[in-house]
Amino acid sequence: MLANNPFINITSTGKEKVVDRVNERIELQLYINDGLSHGKIIIIKGNPGVGKSTLINTIINDLKKTRTVEFIKEEFTPSVYNRLRTINIMPMKKVLIVLDDFNNVELLDKTSQTKVLNLMDELAQKACVIVVENRNEGVEKDFKKLGKRFEKFELSGLQRSDLRQLIVDRLNSIRQVPRDNLDPFTEEEYDKIFRKAGGNPRIALLICSTLYDQKETSII
Repeated sequence: MLANNPFINITSTGKEKVVDRVNERIELQLYINDGLSHGKIIIIKGNPGVGKSTLINTIINDLKKTRTVEFIKEEFTPSVYNRLRTINIMPMKKVLIVLDDFNNVELLDKTSQTKVLNLMDELAQKACVIVVENRNEGVEKDFKKLGKRFEKFELSGLQRSDLRQLIVDRLNSIRQVPRDNLDPFTEEEYDKIFRKAGGNPRIALLICSTLYDQKETSII
């Protein structure tokens, strides 16, 4: 019988490293470094599950080691706006504000949306503000209308070798001895997983979870 399914959690476990993504990490880190020094809005876009939050958390963990940056990380809701209005950013203080699920701004009426975007601009004059969203245009279009300056960072799916390593890492989490193979999956099955997921790690892990359970059932 196969061991407990290591793919039950289709989001980051918090213990996983960001598989490769070296170029993306460097590019985003440069944007953030500039924002921490001069103030900036960074819009991070990508399909749900592509790894936006995982990448951001990895960079935040690296920055925490320096102990020179203050972090504010929230899922955006209408109530978050009132909390952000009270933030007092001291001169020379480096602050990174991350607002996940910024698509929720659509829950507000147009007047309130404009107030939120203006607040983002005010904060970005003193801090590095990151807004994370899944829409194709979203607030990028709204910021353009308001004439606000920002950087756009788009994250796509994992490369073939990186997604394979993610699956191997999950399998090794339940193995007594780590190995560099996909057992109990075959290479042919991995080809199908990669094609169906399009490199999206969350979709790939969901497929793996289902396939893993099927294999466990067939052994019983």
